[in-house]
Amino acid sequence: MSDPSRVRFPWHRSAVRVLTTVVATAATSVVASAIVYLASGEVSRVDDALFESMAGLTTTSLTVLDPEALPKWLLSWRAATQWFGGAGALVFALVVVPTFGGQRRLSEVAEGRGRRAVLASTWSHTARRVVLAYVGFTAVVIVAYAAAGMSPFDAVTFGLTTASTGGFANYRDSFAHFDSAAIEWVGAWAMGLAGMSVAALVWIVRGQLQALWRSTEVKLYVGLILVSAVLMSAWTWQDTGGGADTIRQSFFTVTSAISTTGFRVTDWGHWVAAPQTLLLLLIGVGSMAGSAGGGFRVLRVIQLLGIVRRELVLQLHPRAVVQVKVSGAAASEASLTRVHNFQILWVLATLLGVFGVASLGGDLLTAVSGAISALATTGLGLGELSGFADATVLAAPARAVLIALMFLGRLSIYPVVVVVGWGIGEVQRMRLRQ
Repeated sequence: MSDPSRVRFPWHRSAVRVLTTVVATAATSVVASAIVYLASGEVSRVDDALFESMAGLTTTSLTVLDPEALPKWLLSWRAATQWFGGAGALVFALVVVPTFGGQRRLSEVAEGRGRRAVLASTWSHTARRVVLAYVGFTAVVIVAYAAAGMSPFDAVTFGLTTASTGGFANYRDSFAHFDSAAIEWVGAWAMGLAGMSVAALVWIVRGQLQALWRSTEVKLYVGLILVSAVLMSAWTWQDTGGGADTIRQSFFTVTSAISTTGFRVTDWGHWVAAPQTLLLLLIGVGSMAGSAGGGFRVLRVIQLLGIVRRELVLQLHPRAVVQVKVSGAAASEASLTRVHNFQILWVLATLLGVFGVASLGGDLLTAVSGAISALATTGLGLGELSGFADATVLAAPARAVLIALMFLGRLSIYPVVVVVGWGIGEVQRMRLRQ
């Protein structure tokens, strides 16, 4: 019999250590933020404090608090947790994971031509560039909000929660509170840009339009926004009065959904089924890889479509050699396998979330939309969640399911699965030693 101490596991131990540190740091940060909420006296229940803390650090717009009843310092804290949550997601995806060597492609950096040119050769320089880009974009959004008419406090807090695709608002009715077309347009454009990759934002600043045009991901992301906004306007034209207001609200709602931010200007839960379905699909697809947003990611959708095309071609021409290309570059078979695996994990997590919420008191529409939205770290939902991000409509056990989904979604599932799998493997190894 072989020596149990020589049992091998599929993950490199250095990668497991880093991922364990990431998961433990994220969990510790959630607990620390929850303690702040409890110490503030504004939250009396531990589960409510954990939910608000998780929603903040995972950049999800769901809340169990009345923001208009909170002091300014706590509103600032809520906004700051979302901003740091977005920064942490970017640093993890673009800086930490690529240092794993063989595990490099766990990173959510797109593999298209020109993308890596904006990143430095060392992790420290890459981290500096990512943080500078994130801080600079946040500052621009804050100035734009102030110029559009927000107060300095609102401009800062909304700027933090927009750049991070978080969606926490200082008012119950989110952007509808301002009743300002200028502010809504700024918010819509800012959310659309926040859902783009750091690389794309750098290209925009540098004026590298050719790089943007070569990127299949950028073209699909922008195309989804434009086509969805047109469809949304057409479907809601009569119900919303038509004209510029309908166009603006449609564009705002679409960018809020696909960037996984979760701000609102209207309760779209009372619209007809077509726009609701479209918005739920946009939430599931989510933002571009390498952004602070969440969701399945546009890049993975492109890869899946390429896999489907290849399989259809092979059905007709079995001996053909068909590559899956993204932005003109061939995707490796290893990366396509990871997309398949991620798709399975995503669907499985969604199904478990739907079952959990439904079995704990939520109706089917609430369970489906809530699970997808929480896993995508958005917050927008249907059914009982069709209001303005108020999660208190669900029972505490159902909210616990959403807490788990938000955590999984923000960490892109893989780190949690790897750490749990490694832990199970270690337990089995200990049993073999005995």
